[in-house]
Amino acid sequence: MKNCRCRAVFFFFFSLLSPIARAQNTALSDEFVSLFEKVVLEELPPADEYYVDDSPLNQILKLLDEEDLARQKAFLEQKQKKVITSAGGILIPNTRYAQTMIHDYIARYMTNFGKQNLYKILDDGELYRLYVREQLKKRNMPAVLEYLPVVESEYKATAKSRSGARGLWQFMENSMSPFLKKNEWFDERLDPWKATDAALSKLQDNYRMFGDWPIAIAAYNCGAGAMRRALKKADAKTFWYLAEHKLIPDESIHYVPKLLAITEIAEHGAEYRVSLPVLSTTTRYAEFDYVTTTSTVSLERLAGELRLDYDTLKTLNSELLSERTPPTRYRLRLPSGLGKAAADALAHMLHE
Repeated sequence: MKNCRCRAVFFFFFSLLSPIARAQNTALSDEFVSLFEKVVLEELPPADEYYVDDSPLNQILKLLDEEDLARQKAFLEQKQKKVITSAGGILIPNTRYAQTMIHDYIARYMTNFGKQNLYKILDDGELYRLYVREQLKKRNMPAVLEYLPVVESEYKATAKSRSGARGLWQFMENSMSPFLKKNEWFDERLDPWKATDAALSKLQDNYRMFGDWPIAIAAYNCGAGAMRRALKKADAKTFWYLAEHKLIPDESIHYVPKLLAITEIAEHGAEYRVSLPVLSTTTRYAEFDYVTTTSTVSLERLAGELRLDYDTLKTLNSELLSERTPPTRYRLRLPSGLGKAAADALAHMLHE
């Protein structure tokens, strides 16, 4: 099975990447070949269940993208460089350090791969983005946070990192409490709606603690404890001071500028020659029915009884770790309008 997967991966990427190399009139370097072999030989998990920013595949794409990146940086330098004063409700200082950090990430998202990847992420995540956007409005939180799952998980509900972080908002097990629960039957980190509520509550807690959104966002990445320790060493209590003086981890230093760059592009796409999907105007972003189960129920059997696509039912209940509900009381999510039919189907199934 593994050999079949490797051959399929090899031929797919060879067909994809060879025209790129020919178009750019470049030979495949030793670095490229080494990375390519890792992609072919590595036992890769399903793409929709794993998110690794430093994977061999991402390194290959970045390597191929370097020439395009240089062109986009030149484009930004040829025109009068825009001073970005705010993005998504976050004020940005007019300092060389802050502006350069953000513009560097803007250039990365202006490359061919960057534009295509960002478009796909935002388009695929539309259902969850609608919910995030609505919750931000209800909680009076900055709009920039709609794009935080782009940085965290590429808006993949079942994303998993090498460090064990899971879900849309990449919660670690030691950071779940008191927001989310996990047992042998379910992991609420994998439920995009519950995880969104939890992440926004955590971000609000950070803001109440630090009184500054860039710091609160960076603390979501590095942890509130690490942020408190960094602030004690800082002469100026701002994210940009902490970042420039390397008082926080390198990942956190890049976390906020990357988020602000994505937001700036989303708000001013035409200016950067980037076309992004427009959110649908539908209000049906999170309208569901629910049915309560009190014993294990096969999702496949229930989907069949309801004449509902199994994948739809599984996606709506992605926190379930198996294809069955727990033996204890559980609230199962359903497409809107199927609540009564599901209750009737369960009653029929339990009395067979």
